[in-house]
Amino acid sequence: MKSIPAFLLAILLTFILVSNASAQTNEGIWLTANTTAYKTGETVIVAVNASATTPIQGFTFQIRYDPACLKPINAVSTVPGMNALPLPQLSGLADGSYASTTPQTVNGVLAEVRFIALKGCQTNLTLESAALAVRNESGFAAPLAGVTIGQKEIALSLDKEVGVAEELPVTGSVLPLEPPAVKQGIPVWGIGLLVFLLVVGMLFGAYKWFGIGSVAAAQKLATPSQPATLEVKHGPHAGQSFALSTLPCYIGSDPENEIVLNDPHVIDQHVKIYAANNDYYLMDLGGETFVNGQAVRRSSATLKPGDVVRLGKSALFVFGS
Repeated sequence: MKSIPAFLLAILLTFILVSNASAQTNEGIWLTANTTAYKTGETVIVAVNASATTPIQGFTFQIRYDPACLKPINAVSTVPGMNALPLPQLSGLADGSYASTTPQTVNGVLAEVRFIALKGCQTNLTLESAALAVRNESGFAAPLAGVTIGQKEIALSLDKEVGVAEELPVTGSVLPLEPPAVKQGIPVWGIGLLVFLLVVGMLFGAYKWFGIGSVAAAQKLATPSQPATLEVKHGPHAGQSFALSTLPCYIGSDPENEIVLNDPHVIDQHVKIYAANNDYYLMDLGGETFVNGQAVRRSSATLKPGDVVRLGKSALFVFGS
């Protein structure tokens, strides 16, 4: 048998080394579960995993679930230095975000996400979106490029037999994931009637109290002495801060707005922020708007320092003054 020429061996070795290097530098995020069979009342646990050669300073994930079968509890990250950033939660979508002040190398579990099995059913947990965050040259948070999403879905079998609820240990940074409770007992038409009466009463009260169209009204609709700020915590503009120096301030994707957000889930003119009686208010203009997890639809909500405002699915900022 003839021996393989030395240069062919060199080519073969080079190919193997390059293949290994490519496998090692592959950066991705994926879901795993130690078990997929649970009884009603037991805690369902899945893990968000990642492998990255680039040190990161944060990560985000969105896991789709069936609220009729599962109730989210929390996410726990044991990555050193990672701190939970609470976000307004929507029913059916567990939305998680973590950040660190120092770069961290990750290769394994980013966070354990926990749910309660509500009843017997066949259901799935789906990794809707996920990203690893780094700081760009300007010092702002930005998604790490080239990250692939591997296993996105975990199929679960939930037995109707009631199991024993366990007190699981919590070690690491805990992120609450429970959506706001839905109040029962008031029919839709009753809510509509209450809203209509409330709006009519507010308009009548404003007319009598403020004297719309008069000089007194202009004096009462005073602007706070210090301009407030909006600090973007999540989304394409994460890390930026906007001063509300001009009021009213319109926010949306249209370049004509005072604050422009290049986000696919933010509409042309999403919300308006204005001042009255030395307070700030946020008015929804037809987009998907939440203040501290509560939906604001075609109405206004008072803004206080520390309030968390979410526009669409990912644009999140904190109001400060």
